[in-house]
Amino acid sequence: MDNLPKQNRFKIKLVKEGKLLNDAQCLRGRVFFAGLKKDEDKFDKYCDHVIAVDTVNKSVVGTYRLLLGSIAKKIGGFYSETEFDLKNLKNNCKGEILEMGRACVDPAYRSTPIINMIWKSIRSYLAEKEVKYIIGCASVDNPTPEKVGKFFQFFKKHCFAQPELRVNPLKDIIYPYSKNIEFREEEVIRMLPSLIKGYLKMGAFVCAEPVWDREFNTADFFMMLDTDKMNASFVKRFL
Repeated sequence: MDNLPKQNRFKIKLVKEGKLLNDAQCLRGRVFFAGLKKDEDKFDKYCDHVIAVDTVNKSVVGTYRLLLGSIAKKIGGFYSETEFDLKNLKNNCKGEILEMGRACVDPAYRSTPIINMIWKSIRSYLAEKEVKYIIGCASVDNPTPEKVGKFFQFFKKHCFAQPELRVNPLKDIIYPYSKNIEFREEEVIRMLPSLIKGYLKMGAFVCAEPVWDREFNTADFFMMLDTDKMNASFVKRFL
């Protein structure tokens, strides 16, 4: 990388279609599938895509996918509803819901503040769209019943949703995690994926047992964040 100041080198764009979206899907494919295929699905065309562009080499180096509840209602539901039954949450949440997903950064750029820059843009988006709740599936790569079981026990102890905000995994894809397994908190904190750690620091909570996403070979936890209760230090950091 050259010495161009980061704030000048990287630009954040919001797109719905076109070459930048295609490049973002290719980046997702490199990150999620080792470049074996482009990552795209039926939801992409209905979403807003926050994309980080390296202006020096014109490449997409980071992305996040955003799907508003008001849009999801018109197309049959959120991506999350391919894994979880959200009826209880929808009945009890008043206000705009935003589903976030497909977050990734090019491995060559992970020492740069790409995610921070993307989140600054997302903060503006939340305000513009008057988003009350953020939801999404947070993945655990290379899951094992023991590891996922320890994570779930930790979540139940520290950050499990109140009954009115819990959702149910679709029965045929519940991940076979080890139940009632003992865990050491420092071990779990060390093993947690950075994305999940970040959500927990914001004030997010877990709403269900994990499901098994066989396509990505991940254990997925449904997470939710009330934007009115977002961690104050996080809000200050990204305003």
